[in-house]
Amino acid sequence: MSTYRFPSLFLSHGTPMHAFGEDSYQETLFQFASKMTKPKAIVFLSAHSVSSDQVHVLKTEQNWIQHDFNGFPEELYQIKYNCAGDPLLADQIVALLTQSGFKAVTDLNAPLDHGIWIPLKNLYPKGDVPVVRVSLPLNILPALVLKMGHALAALREQGIMIVASGGAVHNLGDLKWSDKNGEGFPWAKQFEEWLIRVLQEKNVEELLAFEEFPGYFKAHPSNEHFLPILFAVGATLPGDDAQIIFRGIEYGSLSMLCFSLNQSQKQQSLH
Repeated sequence: MSTYRFPSLFLSHGTPMHAFGEDSYQETLFQFASKMTKPKAIVFLSAHSVSSDQVHVLKTEQNWIQHDFNGFPEELYQIKYNCAGDPLLADQIVALLTQSGFKAVTDLNAPLDHGIWIPLKNLYPKGDVPVVRVSLPLNILPALVLKMGHALAALREQGIMIVASGGAVHNLGDLKWSDKNGEGFPWAKQFEEWLIRVLQEKNVEELLAFEEFPGYFKAHPSNEHFLPILFAVGATLPGDDAQIIFRGIEYGSLSMLCFSLNQSQKQQSLH
């Protein structure tokens, strides 16, 4: 009997302007999702929903979104996205994390941040997949963020997709707002290329030593947009490979790299 395995995804979410879609990034994510069986639910960790040392799991029947950004066109604040929650899955996540030694609690009333609902709007514009948000605890070691993903990896063979969003390169201080599609800064391209190589080589040890990369602190002045990558990688299962879904650098210093960790469809059909 075959077991369908949903991917573990990492999506660089870029600026909130991607909520408008109508570009190659949106089209690529939509096509990726449309060619895949629709999951029963999504577990989603974002760089914009952080906690201290506890993991906060959102337990809701119906999610609501937050426009947690300033200075953008008024039309952006009128965009809505509705999707259900999954309380039973939320309880299961808390149990799995607790069994793995994490402090995990439920939130009963919290929004989906823009690092969640904007990529979701690109993947599933109808909002027809339930979502459970898992917070990113910043006061734990990076290796434990990897372990968080591992604690939930088995869900991928139970109809659940795991998604993390942040930024493969995320330096807001060096943004060139007038040059969205221009050449990325050399240091940004170098870090993106390093990350792709490490993913394709499955070199988790080098990935966990990310601060040793000479240009890391230029690519990431703070860690919160990088750590979701560790969560996604932690959720891999034997036989998974990295597939680059989308890449490119916007405004000089924002990588839009998106990747999937999964078996190929051919591999899955052999089980």
